[in-house]
Amino acid sequence: MDGPASPTVHVLDDLDASSAAWERISHDLPHPSPFLRPWWLRHVARGTPVHLVVLLDDEPVGGAALTSRRVLGVDLLRPAGHGVPCPDHVDLVAVPGHEDVVAAAFADWFARPGSRVLDLAGAPERSLAARSLAVPAAPMDVAPYEPLAGAFLETRSASFRRNVRRTEKRLAGLGVRQWSATAATADAALDAFEALHRDRPDRAALLADMPRLRPALLEAVACGEARVDVLEVGGRSAAVTVAFLVAGRLALYQLARSTEREHDGAGTALLVRVVEQAAAEGCTEVDMLRGEESYKGGFASQQRVLTRVRAAHGVRGRLLLAVWDAVRRVNAWRRP
Repeated sequence: MDGPASPTVHVLDDLDASSAAWERISHDLPHPSPFLRPWWLRHVARGTPVHLVVLLDDEPVGGAALTSRRVLGVDLLRPAGHGVPCPDHVDLVAVPGHEDVVAAAFADWFARPGSRVLDLAGAPERSLAARSLAVPAAPMDVAPYEPLAGAFLETRSASFRRNVRRTEKRLAGLGVRQWSATAATADAALDAFEALHRDRPDRAALLADMPRLRPALLEAVACGEARVDVLEVGGRSAAVTVAFLVAGRLALYQLARSTEREHDGAGTALLVRVVEQAAAEGCTEVDMLRGEESYKGGFASQQRVLTRVRAAHGVRGRLLLAVWDAVRRVNAWRRP
């Protein structure tokens, strides 16, 4: 009598052959992340893409989307967009009920001969990768969020409502126009986004990544999983937002705003508009994504913990991770 089927793992350098299955699985996760969607993985990966697809009875049941680069003879595995693009809720993906199968298959693949280090920054608190490799998921950041029901602005504090309404009234006197990009106008909206960021030296690193981010955003807008909104004041761009729409969640990803005094508050006003429009269209949550920036407090009263999952295999892998930890401790000690 035949026993239960054993999972098999396919390692691909792109997801084209399994993109439909990956799209379905990543959409149906308990917390679907835009940073695991095919359009993100296709364009934002830096290094060599390493896509693991776990099959059971020849059917995809989950996997991992990583990138690899060689460091001192060690394969360093990270999520697509590691660094400035700041992905979060990146983890193994699994069809509900098949988490153990995917975790075991990933652990076997990670433990094959050779040296490697996994560095998964922005993983969820209950990370399947951490469970797979029996390592801790160390808290590293939070992602504020707020459930949506009804008129969003009415659920905010009195001072927040008052400030937004004053800003809207002032900007209206200068002439306000908001427009949401379509597939045909997304390039123009992203041009406005980049133009506003050029006035801010602190956004130089993000601008340097736009050649990778732009095609991902264009594809996401075209398939209805992103929106780019422009707020014009007096005929000039005053703020541009980039947000993702996956499985009924609005994830506010980037905000570019004018530094001119007459445009004060335009960014907040546009964010409120985008959230209220998404709520009216049926979104059930606004996710502010990774980071505790002060402005997020006006939009969200709850938060999720994000973690960092790190593991090593092989002598060189363990040595690299140990040296990395030592350098991090020294740097932390040196900080005032």
